[in-house]
Amino acid sequence: MTSYQYSIKCRDSVAETLGLRQRNHPELRINAGAPRFLPDAQAFLEFVVRYMEQTNARIKPGETLAYGYWLTKFERAQDDYLEVWEYNANATKFIEGGMLALTYWRDQHDFCARVGAQFVPPRADKKAAISLGVYEGDSVEAVRYPSPEHMSGWWLTTDRYNGDIKSLRVVHLYHVTAARPELARYLALPNGWRFTSDGQAWFDEQVAKEPA
Repeated sequence: MTSYQYSIKCRDSVAETLGLRQRNHPELRINAGAPRFLPDAQAFLEFVVRYMEQTNARIKPGETLAYGYWLTKFERAQDDYLEVWEYNANATKFIEGGMLALTYWRDQHDFCARVGAQFVPPRADKKAAISLGVYEGDSVEAVRYPSPEHMSGWWLTTDRYNGDIKSLRVVHLYHVTAARPELARYLALPNGWRFTSDGQAWFDEQVAKEPA
């Protein structure tokens, strides 16, 4: 296993590694978007270096890496740093910086810890079943079922749902969190968990036992 001796320096809203070049690897840089997110940016860089150490991987320009729920990408800067980019909210293109990835990671960890749940984030390109009213801003009730690989397991419904599953739409999760960013914090709850958009969450053992 490769071991890197490095440190992390922070200035303004930017965090950078220092020491990776001694192992012939480019230094890493992430723009957190605001100084208050620098602890989250430092945790991200530590996550990436730990991934490199555990897998003996080397990060290359253009390579992507999932950070919990969100997808990041590394692009070479003019000074040979590898800068972190991330999907925009609608997952239509990569943009410089990592504020979304950092926010999703922090908020989902914080909520799971608050309710005593394991942190099990789906990828944002997994699918969810939603009813009318979710995109429109109605109050949401949600449950996560054991599901096939292409599905996140999440079903999100509102009072407009009439009980007919044929009326549900199957959409990528990134469309849900683009329309309703306040729901993102709940999505790392494991199978069997339910939540409501007013912040309540609880475990349903019967749901957890459902076949995928």
